[in-house]
Amino acid sequence: MNNILLIVAAIGMLLIIKYGFIFNAPREFIINKAIKINGTFGKYIQKLLSCSQCLGFWCGFILFLLTGILELNYHLLVYYSMLYGFITSLAGNIVDMLITYLDEKIFKLQKENESKADKDNL
Repeated sequence: MNNILLIVAAIGMLLIIKYGFIFNAPREFIINKAIKINGTFGKYIQKLLSCSQCLGFWCGFILFLLTGILELNYHLLVYYSMLYGFITSLAGNIVDMLITYLDEKIFKLQKENESKADKDNL
């Protein structure tokens, strides 16, 4: 149960960091600082923060690493952190694609309903 909860938490972390309104300013700040340090590094950070697979890996890796350290369970910590990173990368990418697909379908239905309502008003 804890494993599933950790994966879901990492996916939530991914979505909040990538799309969350509260992280708009920190995302822009980090990207701008990285670009000032090195243009190539800045582009890498920008891509990292916009890629579900990349960000998902690091969210899963860091969360599992932190929980392993907090539980004082150092046995194969980096190995399992990488494993959770890969799992979260896959799951986060699937969830992100599903959300994008549903958003597009909802937007299309809203446009159809608006055009239908406009025709009915004429």
